[in-house]
Amino acid sequence: MSILIKFGIFSFILLFSLSTAFAETYRDSFPQGKAQLKWNFFPHFFLDNLEAVKDSSAPDGDSGVGVLRNANAGGFAALSYAVTEEVSNFYLESYVLCPVTDKEKGQLSGLAFLIDPVNSRFYRFICDFNGKDPSLNVAYIGKDTRHFPVYLKFWKEREIPGGVPKKAGWHKMAVRVRDGKAKFYWNEKELSGTVDVSRINRGFVGVYANFVGGLGGAETKIDSFILKVE
Repeated sequence: MSILIKFGIFSFILLFSLSTAFAETYRDSFPQGKAQLKWNFFPHFFLDNLEAVKDSSAPDGDSGVGVLRNANAGGFAALSYAVTEEVSNFYLESYVLCPVTDKEKGQLSGLAFLIDPVNSRFYRFICDFNGKDPSLNVAYIGKDTRHFPVYLKFWKEREIPGGVPKKAGWHKMAVRVRDGKAKFYWNEKELSGTVDVSRINRGFVGVYANFVGGLGGAETKIDSFILKVE
């Protein structure tokens, strides 16, 4: 909805203010183990879906978090998305419980965005804190890649603010997409570089869990999940 008043430059200012005011924000903090948004499983994987559970360690202090486990097929990838509008320009942030292991392979936990369930494709931004080559990284995954990741960006030890964590813990992960370009954030600090994500024009946002190499249990816990349409 907009109101056009012909006062020269002021008509533009009014329209801009109205469009900003009506931008949508979607949130889920899982208070006391109850979801505030509807969540759907990604139909091309193994139908694992995020659940809201009670958790006294919730970083926002409301005793509830969201959990996605890759349990239905005994491993492999799991993806769940919030049922909102499909978005193209947006800011997404969430606390993510990032696992840490001293083994060469381990769990992958993080966020997914521009999720296209019809054409079976998405991008994901995850923490992979294994004992061999730990990193934060971004990848494209789709039916056209046989659902294998096409890596687009890595941030290693020296590029991660505060370095690689020594033990599992909650961290705020975020992504901003504008006109097909994405910027990424770790604990509210911007990571270097931008990533071209224009292969998918618009989509949903959600949560990703996997175990490197498959056939390993993995889970991703999130809290204070916020999507702002921009």
